[in-house]
Amino acid sequence: MAQRSVRSKKSDFRKIQGPTVTITVGATRSPFHIHKSLICTSSLFFQRAMSGPWKESKEQTLELPEDNPQTFALYSHWLYFGKFPVIDEGNNHYKEYYDLVNAYVLGDKLLDIKFQNSAIDAIVEKSSAPDPHDGKRYYPCGALISHTYNSTTESATIRKLFVDMHVDAAEAGWLNRELPKEFLYSVVEGFMKKRTPQTRKIKAFEYYVHPYAN
Repeated sequence: MAQRSVRSKKSDFRKIQGPTVTITVGATRSPFHIHKSLICTSSLFFQRAMSGPWKESKEQTLELPEDNPQTFALYSHWLYFGKFPVIDEGNNHYKEYYDLVNAYVLGDKLLDIKFQNSAIDAIVEKSSAPDPHDGKRYYPCGALISHTYNSTTESATIRKLFVDMHVDAAEAGWLNRELPKEFLYSVVEGFMKKRTPQTRKIKAFEYYVHPYAN
């Protein structure tokens, strides 16, 4: 079994040196203190906000009153550790999915493609791994899909991911009239395309967000 490397590039060390920025999130104004070099390297949104002739740049503070502190906490943790602390010891599968969808949506706002793609990786990882307690595989539920469609635009790659999950693995009980019409249409279209005998494994990178065009 290959041992995980304990070394990294010297340039990584500079990401957690230097000044920090203060970000207050939500109606509660929950404070987060994150190294400026780290967050500006990852997020184009913060890079622009902290480098221009703005109040935020001068004071090294930024307010995000409309965002959820719990979701931003996931982002902060991911920035430093590269992982999502979402595995629920109480085995709440759908809560984990909600956290990851909300992370993807936040990444879209913050213009952080790598964070969005990491959320896609985590969703595919979760759906692909049998639960250690009952051996079942759990997929996004109808309410989560509706939440995803209400929170994203038509071009969001996460929509296509959920469509393909249903086309590949759905059972009759998964569908209901509360699901978004756009989703149901895409699923039906996917079933029609799948009439030819061909199997395809879902790969996370196919749903990655691509770099923003200048």
